Amino acid sequence: MATNNEHIPTVRYRMTDDWSGPIKNLMHTMASVGSGEGVARLQRLQFAMDTNAKKVIHDAGVATQGKAREIERANVGGKKSGYVPTGNLMRSIEAHDSSNGMQTEIAPQAMSKKGYEYGQAVEFGTKKMAAEPFMKPAGDAIGSNLNETAHKALKQASEEA
Repeated sequence: MATNNEHIPTVRYRMTDDWSGPIKNLMHTMASVGSGEGVARLQRLQFAMDTNAKKVIHDAGVATQGKAREIERANVGGKKSGYVPTGNLMRSIEAHDSSNGMQTEIAPQAMSKKGYEYGQAVEFGTKKMAAEPFMKPAGDAIGSNLNETAHKALKQASEEA
């Protein structure tokens, strides 16, 4: 749960493309025996698998961003920690896709006037303030079904191609 800055609470989802190699090998074999129809079907399969995988990752990022914002807004701040929410931290939680759509990272980007990334203080706590996690619970909530969602999406792609 981190980016290059270990102190920023980050949720990351990534899907590994284990299907392209075998599909390309099979396309090569089909092409060598003159099966243009087989190659075309495998190209459709490759496209469908890639498209569905990227959609699963993107949608998980968007859902986690929403869930983290919801948790931060509802549960963070007040008497428990002394942190007074202004909405800046909640609004700063963003999802960013990378690795050609096969990875997404969700993290708060809020900075204090002194340049301090205060999402970490809220998520992990400080000596003077109790931790009030919002990123980890959001990641746990969305990530708990991610493998099943990905499996269904890739199965659907193979059936539709």
